[in-house]
Amino acid sequence: MDSILRQGSNGSDVVELQQLLQSKGFYSGSIDGDFGAGTTNAVLKFQQANGLVADGIVGSSSWAKLRAVSTAQTLPTLLPGSKGSAVAQAQQLLKDKGYYQGRIDGDFGVGTRDAIVAFQRANGLTVDGKVGEQTWKKLQAPAIAVATPTPPTTIEIVRPSPAPTPAPSATPSATPSTTPSIFVPTDGTPIATTDPTSSSTPPASAISLTDAANSYSRGRLPNQTAALNNLQANITPEILQQFFQRWQTASGLTTTATSLPDALSGYNLAQMLNQNLALQWLQGQISSQALAKFRQDWSNLNAGVGTTTTPFTPSQPSDTSNPPLQLINLSDAVKVFKRSANQVTALENLQNALPALTMQQFFQRWSVASGQNAIAISLVDVFQDYDSQKFPSQVTALQWLEKELTIANLEQFSRDWQTI
Repeated sequence: MDSILRQGSNGSDVVELQQLLQSKGFYSGSIDGDFGAGTTNAVLKFQQANGLVADGIVGSSSWAKLRAVSTAQTLPTLLPGSKGSAVAQAQQLLKDKGYYQGRIDGDFGVGTRDAIVAFQRANGLTVDGKVGEQTWKKLQAPAIAVATPTPPTTIEIVRPSPAPTPAPSATPSATPSTTPSIFVPTDGTPIATTDPTSSSTPPASAISLTDAANSYSRGRLPNQTAALNNLQANITPEILQQFFQRWQTASGLTTTATSLPDALSGYNLAQMLNQNLALQWLQGQISSQALAKFRQDWSNLNAGVGTTTTPFTPSQPSDTSNPPLQLINLSDAVKVFKRSANQVTALENLQNALPALTMQQFFQRWSVASGQNAIAISLVDVFQDYDSQKFPSQVTALQWLEKELTIANLEQFSRDWQTI
């Protein structure tokens, strides 16, 4: 009779359990015969994906499913409309690899199809939206481990002044080196700053490497390149080499990047999900001091001399007769959304200016990223529901829509947003 295993068990039976879980892509830890937290999480995922009671205890039903799956010669080909435990298993594998954000419900719908297409494209497979033999093999292969991000540091939000003013008493240089100063676009409404002595969670407006990549791939400004080169100088060669390899795999490239500017300039729609995972891995490897320095460099360099610009946007030509237009990206604007009249108008005008198909695709992506069953119908609702800490994939959906905007769209949106 099979042993009943639970957290705290150990021995040869646990070794067999870990091997079975690993062979199907549910476990990536050490085969050490120790039923710890990692093994428990893998068991829970396997049970959920196979319609079992997800209690973390391996009894006769779990053993039977594990061995049935492990000895099966082939898994069924899955198509849109398929249902059942095999679909649930595919969804779980896609979710573990960062491609799927929806529910593990065993229903092959639009969200599952889109995740499969992105996975196939990133792994050099035939992009047909089906889960056949080759796609199953790739899904079951061990995923590249993603390092746990470093704990968030306290963040002070500082707004760049639109005109020369006396330096405030609490400047970024006066703060501790572990407290980065983050610049966010201004809409004329003051934002409370976080007390450096407070232990509260930092706001969602912190600059991330995915934000920087999204902007750099569109502008590639010399000052942004300088900030990235400064960051690269503070990363060990070993970490950089691992990142470049991950980036190559995520981007489907045949050659390896040699610098951060070279890599981030290739950030694009097709590989965005995989590239975000690589960037998140890299950010988790960077010390808080180096990340704070990069954020400060990016903000200061983007501010420029004699110009007034917001982060992640091209510098505007100086004009002594008219103030320069501050271009505002959606992923920046959503962080300071207050539902003011001008902001609502800007969002409504932008939605009306974009093709209906583009908006439909975005709303589908947003709903999946937000774990919602209903499809959003307006950008105003999207901005109202934004919660990047609870739904981090919402940022990726917004970045996808940003890539669909023309310069004229962005300029008009920025003009409407800043109208008083």
